[in-house]
Amino acid sequence: MRAMKKVRVPASYCHRLLVTAPCMVVTTVDRRGRVNAAAIGSYVVVSPYVLCAIWPGHETYRNIRSTGEFVINVPGRDRLDSIMIVSRDYPVGVNELIEAGLTELPAVKVTPPRIREYRAHVECKYVGEQKAGSHRLVVGRMVAGSCDRGLFSPDHRFDAVKAGVVHICRYPEPVYTAADRYVRGKATMEMP
Repeated sequence: MRAMKKVRVPASYCHRLLVTAPCMVVTTVDRRGRVNAAAIGSYVVVSPYVLCAIWPGHETYRNIRSTGEFVINVPGRDRLDSIMIVSRDYPVGVNELIEAGLTELPAVKVTPPRIREYRAHVECKYVGEQKAGSHRLVVGRMVAGSCDRGLFSPDHRFDAVKAGVVHICRYPEPVYTAADRYVRGKATMEMP
């Protein structure tokens, strides 16, 4: 196979080369118990922590800072439209789950709800944060998890293909992708 010619990408756009992170919707509550949901596209998992880039002017950020808790919900492709609905700007106090036709499911260890129609959930406790450009890199410790029956194997593997997990591949315009099969391969090397 012939190598393709390379083109330069400006440093300010390098982040667009690192795409296809699974989509997640973070649920929080404010001190009055009002539910908030927001789609988050930039995060890193360093077990037992997850680091999420959240704009500090967003209600989600304020709720995490004031309550110290949040839930990461992983939608399947059957709920792709709901991601776009919860991503809209709503007045403070509007429950985005209701707007998207989604159902609250009580969490196991934190106050914010899980989303019943979504395929997987990770409950988190706020640990700290770091400024990262215009956003805050919020660090949460994962304290509980759940997923739909049949998606977590006895050897502790989540079946992202069977779950229909969607990945964001272009932002801010909404373009998503979802895998329809697993591809396994072996690295081979021919010796001279």
